[in-house]
Amino acid sequence: MVKYSKEALDEALLQAQSSDISMKTKGIKFLRQASCLETGTKNTYPIRDWFSETKNYTKLFKIVKSEKDPKLLWEYLFLIKTYCERYIDLAYLIQDSQNFIAKKENTEFKIKARELGGLFLVHQDASVRQAAASLLWYLKKTSEVWPVIIELMQKKRDYITLSHIGIMIRNCYSLLNDDKVITDYFGNTVANENLISLKDAEALKEAVSFSLEKTPKAAKKAGFNSVSETLDNIITDLQKRLKNDKINTWRHDKQFGRNSASLFIFEFAFQANIVLLYMCAFRHTFEKTFFRI
Repeated sequence: MVKYSKEALDEALLQAQSSDISMKTKGIKFLRQASCLETGTKNTYPIRDWFSETKNYTKLFKIVKSEKDPKLLWEYLFLIKTYCERYIDLAYLIQDSQNFIAKKENTEFKIKARELGGLFLVHQDASVRQAAASLLWYLKKTSEVWPVIIELMQKKRDYITLSHIGIMIRNCYSLLNDDKVITDYFGNTVANENLISLKDAEALKEAVSFSLEKTPKAAKKAGFNSVSETLDNIITDLQKRLKNDKINTWRHDKQFGRNSASLFIFEFAFQANIVLLYMCAFRHTFEKTFFRI
């Protein structure tokens, strides 16, 4: 069994900086495998401790930013997302993790990861954009990823790409139907309407149908038949929300109109009463001033 010790991870990070492509690939593969391990075992405690050290993740992110190979960039973005998901956000499931959960480095790691997602969301390679979109969706739950996904699905429809997109769409539907307050992984509240627009949902539906038509084997393997049904549900849900919003707006406007009239009458009467009281209070002065003989 491979041991993911601090020394082994240090060595992998050194290999990832090598100019030799085979050595570089070996180092990245080791780090990715480490991020995917089942957490909560003796073998994985050193992994989370290593990744959460400032000097290690600072060097890691610097390497990622300088990487030019799209395949390796995809690996990097995938391992970063996986580490955030498994080691940081599921740490509460692991015994004696209070000290790890409280580490400020975990938040700093995700902030840097979010910056990477934004940086590579506009990368020229479609697979890199997909990985960046998956990372950003996981961290921010932002609708900005959907136009990128819609565009790249016109060109890239392999099984890996489609399966990751399917995960994002299913997660979006789950959040739309969650009664709990939705937050991103920085604790910020995310409004339902900011998860996905009706326009993007309908465009995604077309892209999924196109994938099922043009690359049926990969699309069906990625579960796109059920993804298509999920999008139907998302579209129906969004249409209902828009209809309800229009009804509520109409009711508000109608109520606001009645209240405006009432408020005008009240203010007019109030001002009239003020004038009357003022005149009564200074009646003697008024009589001397205006009715002097």
